[in-house]
Amino acid sequence: MRGRKPSVGKVTIAVIAVIIIVIAAVGGYYYYLSTLPKPVTLTIMVSAGSETQQYLSMVAKDFEATHPYVTIQIEGVGFSDMVTTALTALKEKAPQPAIIMFYPSQAPDLAPYLANLEQYSNIINLSNMIYANMEQGGFYFAPNGTVLKVIGVPVHSVFGYVLGYQKSIFENTTLAQEFYKEYGFAFNPTNLTSWSQLYDIASFLNQTHVTQYALLFPDSSHHADIDMMMPLLEYYGVKDHIPGFTPEPPGYYTFFIYVNGHWTTSFNNTAGVDALMMWDKLIKFEPPLSVQAIGYDQQEEYPTTGQYAMFIMWTSFIPIYEQPTSKISGNLGIALLPGGMTGFAPTFLGINPYGPNPKLAAEFIAFALSDTEYEKGITSMGYIPGTYSGLALAAKNSNLTWLGPFVNFALTAKIPPVQAATVPVIGSLTGTLIPYFNSQVYKFMTSPNPTPQLAMQVLQTAAYEWMTYIQQENVTL
Repeated sequence: MRGRKPSVGKVTIAVIAVIIIVIAAVGGYYYYLSTLPKPVTLTIMVSAGSETQQYLSMVAKDFEATHPYVTIQIEGVGFSDMVTTALTALKEKAPQPAIIMFYPSQAPDLAPYLANLEQYSNIINLSNMIYANMEQGGFYFAPNGTVLKVIGVPVHSVFGYVLGYQKSIFENTTLAQEFYKEYGFAFNPTNLTSWSQLYDIASFLNQTHVTQYALLFPDSSHHADIDMMMPLLEYYGVKDHIPGFTPEPPGYYTFFIYVNGHWTTSFNNTAGVDALMMWDKLIKFEPPLSVQAIGYDQQEEYPTTGQYAMFIMWTSFIPIYEQPTSKISGNLGIALLPGGMTGFAPTFLGINPYGPNPKLAAEFIAFALSDTEYEKGITSMGYIPGTYSGLALAAKNSNLTWLGPFVNFALTAKIPPVQAATVPVIGSLTGTLIPYFNSQVYKFMTSPNPTPQLAMQVLQTAAYEWMTYIQQENVTL
């Protein structure tokens, strides 16, 4: 019996079934692909050469390893170009940079344009941010001190100014006994209660010649002067009982006080005069201002020569001091300034609201602020975290034991919100008020006869220039 061929209908059905299976498989594959995250690139604008650039480069690699669809690009920008670069992108609603690093002095310019991070509070733990850090530039304040939005979170805690010193000098028992016998208080930079005590220690060291110079103290009109005036003015403002002064970490807001129902400058008074007169005494232990002004570059470089027993510094300079070529490597001590008048100068991260994926940007920031990443940064580069938990973690590191007093300081430091709001209301001080002030300080420091009368004169001139600018700009404090 001859076999029969399958009917055409059955063949057709079989082919159709195969096609359906193939279509279903292909469709399922494309559906699977559609469910995968889309590739995203996040560009992070940072200050070129900063510790935070180094830290975020490490964090970026770890984040990419757990987020294979994400590419993180670190874009270094020179300090003087940071605000211009960020503002250009934000005002034009450009998608990159997606994350923007900024400093406290730059916060007023960027505040209106950065995303409100409160919408990402389920991703970024805002309660873990050091509050005094946040008050330096993390908040966008209304004039009455109300927080309008959270514009950034501190990724890096920088304390400054602080007092650095060579530990071996102050561990010398013979020197300590001689000093106590002559001055009546401990030969210890960590326990100074007044600027006069710092002057006494510098005078003693100057006589003993244990180093070429006793003290390195800022006096550059480029920028360092405004920074040095903050802790001096805060100390003498409280000491002299100037109305409007309260004990608080010094900052740009220190230059304003609320008196008789209105805001005014805080430095054209006896506190400002006392600050300038003490300042003039403290720069006598270093090369004359006419020979070399002491600014950031000198503060970074000169202590590494081993020629200075003590030096005013930012904590961000520590990696430079601890380089193998530094003569103070392994011998660095760090203390709060006299009377605990040390400020906060954190590095912030903010989010571009027009970025390719702001939520993902928030996730990256939260990742960078995690204790796991911070611990890697602490161990590998001595990075100082911007969170309470991270700072406590850092203080346990054997190379960062100096942080102990700073942890307690950070836990208790608070600035009245209305006080902190003065600077954001005015705007950036970099190109206006700071040069006015620094030029007057320079005039005083280079005078052949720096008297209290001259101190008051230059401070009154600076105050007049400040208030004139504020009125011309129609700023209401």
